[in-house]
Amino acid sequence: MISLRGPSEARPQHRLLLIQMKISRLTRLLSLLIAILITVASPAQEVEDGDAPVAPDFTSLQTNWWSYFEGPREEIEPRTDEFLGLLETQIAELAVQNQEIAQSVLDAVRANINAYLALLGDTALVEQELPPPAVNYSIDDLLSLAAVARDARSSAADEQLEVEREQRVLDGATRQRDAAFRDYVDAAEGDEQWLTALRLLQARSAQEISSRRLELLSLRLERGTEYAEEAAVLVDLAKDLLAATTNSTELNDRVTANEADVENARAELRAAQLAASGLDVDTAQGRSQQRLEQQRFLDAEVQLARSEVALASSRAQFWWTLLELDATPDIAEIGDLALGWTAVVRSMGQQAPTWQRDTEDELLAVQTVNRDGLDRASRRLLDQRLGTAQETLADLGLLGASVADLELLMQVVDSATAEYSGAFRSWLTTINRFARTAYGRIAELADVTLFSVGETPVTGGDILRFVLILVVAVLLSRGIRHAIRRVGAGQNSGTQASLYTVGRLSHYAVVIVALFIALSSIGLDFGNLALVAGALSVGIGFGLQGIVNNFVSGLVLLFERPIQAGDVVEVGALLGEVKRIGIRSSTVRTFDG
Repeated sequence: MISLRGPSEARPQHRLLLIQMKISRLTRLLSLLIAILITVASPAQEVEDGDAPVAPDFTSLQTNWWSYFEGPREEIEPRTDEFLGLLETQIAELAVQNQEIAQSVLDAVRANINAYLALLGDTALVEQELPPPAVNYSIDDLLSLAAVARDARSSAADEQLEVEREQRVLDGATRQRDAAFRDYVDAAEGDEQWLTALRLLQARSAQEISSRRLELLSLRLERGTEYAEEAAVLVDLAKDLLAATTNSTELNDRVTANEADVENARAELRAAQLAASGLDVDTAQGRSQQRLEQQRFLDAEVQLARSEVALASSRAQFWWTLLELDATPDIAEIGDLALGWTAVVRSMGQQAPTWQRDTEDELLAVQTVNRDGLDRASRRLLDQRLGTAQETLADLGLLGASVADLELLMQVVDSATAEYSGAFRSWLTTINRFARTAYGRIAELADVTLFSVGETPVTGGDILRFVLILVVAVLLSRGIRHAIRRVGAGQNSGTQASLYTVGRLSHYAVVIVALFIALSSIGLDFGNLALVAGALSVGIGFGLQGIVNNFVSGLVLLFERPIQAGDVVEVGALLGEVKRIGIRSSTVRTFDG
């Protein structure tokens, strides 16, 4: 049987066949296009890799345009010269009003490129080397190594500041580069686009300079930090390998010489103080001379401090030598001296910042003076003031190094003392020194002025003395009242009431006398009673009315005796016994019953 299909049945199969043919044809077309692109791109890439880098085109900068300026200096330098020459010729094609602007920007670009090329040159860092470890070290060797370690730490700190500063510069340069790039993207074609591209080159070269500097500074900081750590390790090694190389007689002579230096420094300080206190300040030249003498006085203080630190250091070396030579030193005397050395170090730490600040203020004042119109004498005074301030700053630097040496010597002496006297005795010595140091610091705080009453300064010690006097007065009053109560324990009620009145009046008298004694002990003058009475009147008028009223009421009850201690009173429904009459908010303080 043969079946025939109509046109409507054959149409879907025909459509499916057409779709398959179109997909196959599209696939072959895409494959052909990809093959053509690969064939064309491969030779182009080979040519691009083999040829020299292409100079940036300011009309259409690519994303990697800065790569033209990357590479070794010997390759970059001729390219940059050629590129900058090309920019010179392109400036002539700009509008007249834009040529001068473009030339100034190009000069800045040329300066940046030269700085960038210089940073790409030989930047090898100088390696710092420490001396090799020795078998043993003397005190002088230890102090020399300590000075090297201090310088290394100071240099590392300075380099850290340089790195932080350069990082801030790089952040700013990056923001400027980003802003310049946005301006280039938004610029219109023509001269505006060319100028913004030139400014972008300027900002990008400045960013690269800062980035390169930051890289070099970071490397230098890393090397400096390692060197400082190695120097510190060598100092610790020298402390463990110390050996006495100087005899005690030589050190004793050094101590004697330092004592003489201290006396001379004190005499010079007195002379400088006298010179600074007797000047004419009515004229500008007289005031300038006074500033000079005051700075000389400050420098004399620094010189005295240096002499005292040198004396303490020589004594520390002397006693350490005795400990090392087993010369039976006096451990108690060493402890007393160590306490004095600690006080010297603490005093220098407190005074040196003030000296530094005052000297820097004087230096700034001299440097900001307008010398126009000054005569020769005034100029000479300014030069003397400037030189004295600079000398003082140098002396303060030496003082800081001397204090650091003294602290190191104190550690050495402590270690030698602990080894000589044993662990337990050394522990007791440390505790004793700590207690005495704490007492000394508290005593120093007691001399600090907290406030002033008129012309009378009140210190922490005055406040403590005031409180102690009042505490003693209260205890004395309690003792007197307790004795009076014991005397009247077996008496009748009238006698007990009289003794109670005597006890209360004794309490008031003792407290008032103690209050006056305490106020007098801090320097207050009560000769002007009118002033005191006026102050009390004002106080009573403003806020003491209730207290004075209760006090006077208590006195009236004590003397007139309408009621007295021991009486039984009835208030409403309450019945109680009077226990105490005082200056509280109520006349009868307590009811029992």
